[in-house]
Amino acid sequence: MKANYQTYLQGDNGKAVLLMHGLTSGAAQMIPMARFINDYGYSVSCVNLAGHGTYPEDLNKTTAEDMVLKAKYDYENLRKYHDTVYVGGISTGGLLSLMLASIYPEIRGIVSIAAPAKLVPGSFISVDYADKSEFLIRPLEGKTGIFKKYHIHYERIAVRIFDELRRLMDIVVNEAVLSEVKCPVLLIHSGNDDIAEPGSVDIISNMLVKSEVEVFQPSTGGHLSVRSEDREHVFRKTIDFLGTR
Repeated sequence: MKANYQTYLQGDNGKAVLLMHGLTSGAAQMIPMARFINDYGYSVSCVNLAGHGTYPEDLNKTTAEDMVLKAKYDYENLRKYHDTVYVGGISTGGLLSLMLASIYPEIRGIVSIAAPAKLVPGSFISVDYADKSEFLIRPLEGKTGIFKKYHIHYERIAVRIFDELRRLMDIVVNEAVLSEVKCPVLLIHSGNDDIAEPGSVDIISNMLVKSEVEVFQPSTGGHLSVRSEDREHVFRKTIDFLGTR
C-alpha cells in the first residue's frame, strides 16, 4: 500500500491538525481534507492507524488497544512541534479522536466524523463472520474519480478486525471515557450513512457532558462524507469550527 504513506503538510499559522482515517483504509483517505485545511494555514498530519498502510496480514494481529496506542504516539509526536493541536478523524478515526480528547486535556478541539456508537445491520463490517481467520475480498477495480485516487484500502481484509472495531466502540462510547472530554467537539454524521448508524451522533453527544458540542448532520454524503460530492460542506464546517477555537 505504497499510496498510503503517512503525509505531513506544513502550515504557517503555528497550529496543527492530526487526521485519522477509517478502518481498512489508510492515510490517503484524508488527503483532500488535509489539503483544504492546510490552505487555511494549518499544518496537517495524515497518519495510518495501527495495522494499516502495510500488509493485509497485519490486521490479523492488530487490536483495539494497538489502535489507541498508535493514535497516542501520533498525537504526542505532533505535539512536540506545535503548541496548538486539533484532532479529527472519520469512522474509526473519529472514535480515536474522542479517545485522545479524553486523555489529553490540552487538545484544542476535535472533529469526529461518522464515529459509530452502533453499526448498521447487514453491512460488510457488521456481519458476524463465523470463520475469524477469513479474508474478505474488496477489489479496488471499478472506483472512479476521487474514490479511485484516494480511497485506497486493503483488497484482502482480515475480518477479525471488525471484532476489534466493536471492542473499540465499547471502550470509547461509554460515559466514563466521554465524560472526560472537555475540549470543544464537532460531531459530523450524514443522515444516509450505511455503515455507522446515524443515531450514533445523538448517543455520543449525550455522553459529552463536559464539552461544548456542535452537531452537523447533512442529509447526504454517506459514511465517507470526506469523499462525497458534498465533501466541501464538511470541510468548510471544519474550518469554521477550527477558526473559532
